[in-house]
Amino acid sequence: MKKIINTIFQSLYIELTVSVIFSFLVGFAFYLLLSLGAESIAYSKWANTDYTDYKISVYLDNLQTYIYKEQISTTNTAPLTDWWKMDKNVFFYIKKENTILYNSFMNPDENGEVPKFEADDTEFTDSLNDYQAFFPKREGHDIRLIDGKAKIYILADFQYNIYNTLHDISIAISGLIIILILIAFVRRKIHYIKDVTFGINILEGGNLNYQIPVKGNDELTQVATSLNSMRVALDQQMKNETKAIQANNSLVTALSHDLRTPLTTQMGYLEILKEHHYNSPEEMDKYINTALDTCHQIKEMSDRLFEYFLAFDPHPERPAEALDEYDGVELFMQLISELSLPLEAQGLQFEIEDPMDTFLIHVNMNDMLRIFNNVFTNIDKYADEAEPVRIRIFHDTENAVLSISNKIRKEPRKNESAKIGLISISSLMKRQGGASKTRTSKDNFTIELKFPIY
Repeated sequence: MKKIINTIFQSLYIELTVSVIFSFLVGFAFYLLLSLGAESIAYSKWANTDYTDYKISVYLDNLQTYIYKEQISTTNTAPLTDWWKMDKNVFFYIKKENTILYNSFMNPDENGEVPKFEADDTEFTDSLNDYQAFFPKREGHDIRLIDGKAKIYILADFQYNIYNTLHDISIAISGLIIILILIAFVRRKIHYIKDVTFGINILEGGNLNYQIPVKGNDELTQVATSLNSMRVALDQQMKNETKAIQANNSLVTALSHDLRTPLTTQMGYLEILKEHHYNSPEEMDKYINTALDTCHQIKEMSDRLFEYFLAFDPHPERPAEALDEYDGVELFMQLISELSLPLEAQGLQFEIEDPMDTFLIHVNMNDMLRIFNNVFTNIDKYADEAEPVRIRIFHDTENAVLSISNKIRKEPRKNESAKIGLISISSLMKRQGGASKTRTSKDNFTIELKFPIY
């Protein structure tokens, strides 16, 4: 169930829509409950007796005050129209003896006067009956005009008025509940945005150990997850750069020491040869051979130093004019045959799968020689003679792939001091627009060299 909910709420739009629907449903439910309560109160015994009597009493007191103020009499009833207009929900008529002095059912004339009627006048009784059909019938109440007493009959549904008031309050409360629910949703999202922003500020300050909290399953969650992934990647990159700098310093120090030793030896033997401090031609040849060996050592170390700086070149890609077009199958087979011969003499075997057909690649020959030298040096050091080295050449519409697999020896034949052969291969492949990929299982190693085809 939780998984289904997370799948549904993967968008802020959906969350907002559901929140709006939910808030309106809750608001409508409260509206129904409050409306039932309002109806129960409005048509209760209390509203029908105490409340209605109270409203009539207040109405009569206010009207009596108005009569004295406006000097309303049996011959001056026009101001009553203005009084009625202040509360058009209450209709009334004033009767003295058998004469209707004023009624709020009829429209007044230009002077504001309402015509007087006999109590049994058909026009008046018809209008009265129409209004009494909508309002409860009530007894008359005494009221004093300036020139004598009269009876006033009030036609009003005070219970309906209280229901309308409570109904309006119900709508207001329901609307407030809807707004509060929506505010709660928006407030929760704003707080989460603040949490994410706070985390970003911490990351900007350089603290890459801080993890931005991940809540929910919407776009904000994806942003927080992406920022955490970026934080981890950046932290790892900085650690790798630190390790690379340390390795660089260690390598330079080691190579400086390693170069100094054969150079010192070579200088010593050359000084001996220069001063002719030898006793026989055989001894001279010995000194020359020793000096030559130290030259080879120095060359190997300088090659390693060159490969190291090549591997960490920040702009490795070669321009197009530095690349030449070759038949891929022919070039691969030529390099493989040349470099596999000395390894076969050492007991290694090679199984080469026949390529499907030819293709053209654009490469730099010097880079290709370095790549294949590194690959076959790796085979020489780590491949087990118990199983053959398997080589495949294949391609699709975009890339050609040279795949070389070998079983890994338990102990390498030689020690490698720099440990950068694979990094150098990757850099050299990138220089030509290609890529390299390695896979290592329990006892097998595979390297794939991918070249764009043309």
